[in-house]
Amino acid sequence: MVMDEIFNTLIQKKITPNQLYILHCLKGRTVPHSSVNISLEIERLKEGDWVEGVNKLTPKSIALLESLDAYFRKSKKKTNEDIIGQNYMIKIKAYVELFPKGNLPSGKPAKSNPKNLESSFRWFFENFDYDWDTIYGATKMYLDKYEKDNFKYMRTSQYFVRKQNPDKSFDSELANYCEMYLNGDIEDNTHFSERVV
Repeated sequence: MVMDEIFNTLIQKKITPNQLYILHCLKGRTVPHSSVNISLEIERLKEGDWVEGVNKLTPKSIALLESLDAYFRKSKKKTNEDIIGQNYMIKIKAYVELFPKGNLPSGKPAKSNPKNLESSFRWFFENFDYDWDTIYGATKMYLDKYEKDNFKYMRTSQYFVRKQNPDKSFDSELANYCEMYLNGDIEDNTHFSERVV
């Protein structure tokens, strides 16, 4: 919990909550509440090298206040556009269009609804650093491989991006293929036979 971490930091730095309050007031140039013995706390802060001169914060106290302020900053939740990229729905639709029409031999539709893919691609872009060109190239490579066997055992467009395992973790075959695509590990299942007479 955040409060536990804050109090542990204060204990480690050997500073009291009242002293932290005084530092906070000095930083913000506000007058501390009269219930705190300001002169006593300032004297102790000077002994610990938290304050110098005429109530001036030392670099040590500034660093402490900044590190504790970080606990209270609210991080702006990133939107899908921030994570997946501008016009992401157009890019997702283009991705879906790469997949064949109809059902796979497993009975599942090869193409997932683009809206259903938003959360999968959000997860993908939060965990992997591939661009859309790589995604398209890797997907085409994947589809070429499975087309030769009439798409037998191929994943749907959604499961190719992200599939949940029985242990609740996720994996991405798309990420594997992006890596292969970038490394030039293009799978070639073409074989030639020669007729011997």
